[in-house]
Amino acid sequence: MTYQKIRLEKKEKIAIITLNQPDKLNAISLAMKNEIYEALGEIEKDDDILVCILTGAGRSFCSGHDNDDPLETLPEFASLKEEERLYHFSKPIIAAVKGYVLGDGAQQAMLCDMVIAGDDTIIGFIGAEIGALCYGAYTVLPTVVGRQQANELLMTCKRISAQEAYRINLVNQVVPSDQIMSAALEMAGRIAKLPPKSIQYTKKALRVPLASDHHRNVVEVAWKDIMGDLFKS
Repeated sequence: MTYQKIRLEKKEKIAIITLNQPDKLNAISLAMKNEIYEALGEIEKDDDILVCILTGAGRSFCSGHDNDDPLETLPEFASLKEEERLYHFSKPIIAAVKGYVLGDGAQQAMLCDMVIAGDDTIIGFIGAEIGALCYGAYTVLPTVVGRQQANELLMTCKRISAQEAYRINLVNQVVPSDQIMSAALEMAGRIAKLPPKSIQYTKKALRVPLASDHHRNVVEVAWKDIMGDLFKS
């Protein structure tokens, strides 16, 4: 597939999705979300790719929703189709962010497994500020930073620094902004050296509540698949 709003690169075992509308600070349109959805599907099917990095071209990761999108596209934009694919993507995905990480951009980063932030990063869940919603954050954000922090971020729409985001566990690392890709590639490389089935089942199990029937089923299926006859009942 030819992409217009994003770039997709593959380097050895690592795929890189780059939001590619730097003139708009990578504001997310419906077309861009659809391309991210398709790119994730392409990477999912590529057995040679073990890890993915999501980043943005230019000086910011993403400034939020592209307000130039026609209003009639909003229902499809808010369908959560792309967010669901991102959150349940079977392979580890690392967000490498800098500059503005706002609204829908903040949601995209939060739905990744790990976030590496440049030291100039400003993060804000600003949907309510413009009379909209950060709908993709309601379920996931409290599990990342805790309910009280999520309440404050979503109900005040305040913007926080990379250092504050690190303090509340919203990002994994803070590095100089010109080093975010090298840091992300280093982390991706470490993951790519590990047994891929173990990593993918670890990610899947982390997406369901501990000790639930679903969790137990995921773990049982994982061990049977990884260890074969040893775990056959």
